[in-house]
Amino acid sequence: MTTIKVPSSVTDALTFAGAATSFYLFTQFARHLYIYLRPSSLDKYRSKDKETWALVTGASDGIGLGFAQELCRRGFNVFLHGRNREKLLGIQERLKAEFPAAKTKIIVFNAGGSTEDIDAIAREVGDANLKVLVNNVGGQTGVSNTYKRLDEMTHDEVEYLLGLNARFTTHITRVLLPVLEKNEPSLVLNVSSIASAGFPWLSIYSASKGYIDSFSGALNAEMKAYGRNIEVMALRVGSVSTAAMDINANLFAPTGRTMASAALNRVGCGEHLVWGYWWHRLQGLGFDVLPRGVMLSAATGRLRQLKEDADRKEKSQ
Repeated sequence: MTTIKVPSSVTDALTFAGAATSFYLFTQFARHLYIYLRPSSLDKYRSKDKETWALVTGASDGIGLGFAQELCRRGFNVFLHGRNREKLLGIQERLKAEFPAAKTKIIVFNAGGSTEDIDAIAREVGDANLKVLVNNVGGQTGVSNTYKRLDEMTHDEVEYLLGLNARFTTHITRVLLPVLEKNEPSLVLNVSSIASAGFPWLSIYSASKGYIDSFSGALNAEMKAYGRNIEVMALRVGSVSTAAMDINANLFAPTGRTMASAALNRVGCGEHLVWGYWWHRLQGLGFDVLPRGVMLSAATGRLRQLKEDADRKEKSQ
């Protein structure tokens, strides 16, 4: 038998490559672990000498309500945005009972409609010490069936979903940025979704959340380029147990408040795009390490089931 002698230079190169790969994987693991173990920096956005306000869009229920509750618990006053005044008044009373020391104000504005008078929100905020903006509003509400092919949607449905999930977030951030800049250090949290990976029957929603990811990164870079002390983060979110989702809460589908609390704990982690909830991060690992086709195949199977259920429900009505 002939023995092939591997040159020491090749052996050294392979050893170095293995060590470098191990070091890279270890640093990536440590970096991600740090995000979930470090204490939140949210408190630096709360003024010690005067009242501090946050504004939460889509605060009527779900994750938005969770953000409002957690911000009140952590010492902030909160502007509650929504489109239904009566519902917001009910949330305001609920928060007053749970957090007597916190102040709240309501802002009624249809996020899926025209943004022509978006400056009205800045006028509502006025000279309040606004330091936190949570752009939570979004979803698939406003269409007859949540799961549709693009060519099954009407012009108005497409426009509504684009407005709800992308246009409104952009414009409210634009008009409130001077206020946040005046009161800096300030924080902008934009709620994104696992759907930003691009899912069938959710083309507009998926694309809008992809836009939120990119918008957040670009705005964060813009603030740094101008030396502004404004942190901008996009928060990737998986399944959450809310009235809109109609799923039972479990380890991988937290309540809206648990999701909001986890997201606020990520503030100051140094990332402009982060999975807010640890167990969603574990689910998201599949998109990082597995071929896109494999993950999409699994997602498509589940979404096909949901579409069929939604189609049957629509026909029975």
